[in-house]
Amino acid sequence: MGATVAAIFVSTSVKGDAGMKGMNTPTFRLTRLQGAYTVCAALLGVALLLAGCGSAASGNSACTPTAGGASSTPNLCGETIRIAVGAAPSVEDTRVAIMANILKGWGAKTSVINQTGDPAAIRVILAGDAEVGSVAVSTAINSGLMIFGPSQPRLDYHFIGAPSLKSIQDLPGHVYGTSNTHGLEALMFADLLSKKNIDPSTVKVTLAGGASVRVAAMLTHHIDATFVPYDSVSTLLKAGFNDLANMSAVAPELADSFLGASPSWIHANPMLAEAVDEAWIKAAQIFNNDKSQWVSAAVAYAGGSATDAGAVYDGLLQGNTFPVAKNAYSAASATAQENLAAQVQAINSKPALSQWFTETYWDQAVAAMNVS
Repeated sequence: MGATVAAIFVSTSVKGDAGMKGMNTPTFRLTRLQGAYTVCAALLGVALLLAGCGSAASGNSACTPTAGGASSTPNLCGETIRIAVGAAPSVEDTRVAIMANILKGWGAKTSVINQTGDPAAIRVILAGDAEVGSVAVSTAINSGLMIFGPSQPRLDYHFIGAPSLKSIQDLPGHVYGTSNTHGLEALMFADLLSKKNIDPSTVKVTLAGGASVRVAAMLTHHIDATFVPYDSVSTLLKAGFNDLANMSAVAPELADSFLGASPSWIHANPMLAEAVDEAWIKAAQIFNNDKSQWVSAAVAYAGGSATDAGAVYDGLLQGNTFPVAKNAYSAASATAQENLAAQVQAINSKPALSQWFTETYWDQAVAAMNVS
């Protein structure tokens, strides 16, 4: 076929007045030298064209993403997987950085895209500037994303009460401080009151700012109870406050976040979705089994000292934050959070589970990695 194409280029290029006689078209007269140059240029162009076609074809045939397993490595052959996070680089999000490095080791082009707040991270995904993000159920439903694996399967929050509160049953008549009434804290609070059979109307809810502001409000007795991350617990306990609930133990079915992407990306890239879940499993195994590697990754990603990163690691490990188990991601957990999100009006509707949730790629990943 190459010779035929060359012949066509040559005959078209060198036909002069003899080849065009009897036709109402312009004639071209080439000198012998010009004709030779033209033939050479045509042949060179054809050679380059065919070489380009050959290299493209071989590249496509060699680059078919494949998922791996416990004893094999995925081949992601240059695919792009950018992960969006709705926060500045922090030690708590080290798993995302480790996942990105694992995916890069498997051949993907990866990066972590840090944004200020979940809405900004979602916008990056919807704009096509990131493929995957760490998102909440309510965020996924409201934005039309689909969740396909775990991000942080367990909560790292504690519910702390004033010295006068000895148990959650003492909460009615007191002031609960929160940073939001529709986000994760709202879901946790609704779940906690429901499990303890406390009427929400008996507790005064006030907006009290971020975690550090709420800790200060607790210490100055402006609020009586609040959720704080594990790293603020000791400060309040030393001041005489009480740890009323460790949420990872009280609500193991509630997750901090999930891995989400646009449904079109997931359906078009099933192997990549499975590989991302496999990378999460590998990152969780590193977290649970190799503190030094996790701490090194944390310092590289978020900065700070190894000592501080080690303290964060100890707190997250104590809460079993990243369990390497099949039930780290489930329809039951997602549905529980959808119901809570509807209860606190964080979502306006409850679409069919299949519209925003899939277990397919997680099931494939845990099977490939021999996780039970």
